[in-house]
Amino acid sequence: MASSPPSYYTLLQVPQSASPQELRQAFRGLSKRYHPDTTVLPAGEAALAFQQLQQAYGVLSDPASRQRYDDQLSPASVPSSPVAPPP
Repeated sequence: MASSPPSYYTLLQVPQSASPQELRQAFRGLSKRYHPDTTVLPAGEAALAFQQLQQAYGVLSDPASRQRYDDQLSPASVPSSPVAPPP
């Protein structure tokens, strides 16, 4: 059974309460890490990750799109703070 895809907030590693500036900063940092021209990841993997980041930022950076997206999420599906990596 496939698990549900990560939320856009999880992809950008920000809480749901993130400000537009925090979203932009997270997107820019992750874009540098996953851009197909600047990463050491395999090209296909980098392209997919970068595309997902662009889609997430595209929705969350527009206030109306973000509101529609937030309305679709269940309250328990997005953590209130960024997910910390396991120790």
